Amino acid sequence: MNRRAFTLMEMLVALAIISVIVAGGFVATRSLNEERTLRAPLNELRLMAKKAWQQSMQEQRAWQIVLRKDKIIIQPKQAVLPEDQKLFKDADAQLNRGPGVESYDIDPEVRMEVKHWNEESWHDPRPDIWLFEHSGLCEPISVRFITDYAVVSVQFDPLTAAVTNETFEANK
Repeated sequence: MNRRAFTLMEMLVALAIISVIVAGGFVATRSLNEERTLRAPLNELRLMAKKAWQQSMQEQRAWQIVLRKDKIIIQPKQAVLPEDQKLFKDADAQLNRGPGVESYDIDPEVRMEVKHWNEESWHDPRPDIWLFEHSGLCEPISVRFITDYAVVSVQFDPLTAAVTNETFEANK
């Protein structure tokens, strides 16, 4: 009976193949986790934009989304004139609405940048106001969310407040 065992070279080749497969799986899993981390604030912003767009037309009152470094807030635009302040305050009380309707806290690992339609470069929110007029029109705006390993960028349409262009890039 002739028995043959694996040579050292065969075992090293098998270990190298297994290492490559494991490394590829790790990179793919990291990319999926990064995409999930970035899509959470993006999806929340998308929902808030749709709500602000609908509420502005329904109530015939401007709504706004406040973009801050750590938070996204949707709320009715505050009145400037005293008579409008009373009218808006009464309407908010009737709807049981406080000063901020909804807010979303951005994960500390995610950084948000904004680019308004007339701006050349991206910047951190200062905070920035994204206004939805009672006609339903809003400013065309671009927003991106960034982690150490990936970036997701979106552009919003001024007529529908829907995403018109979306890109996801994984950093190497």
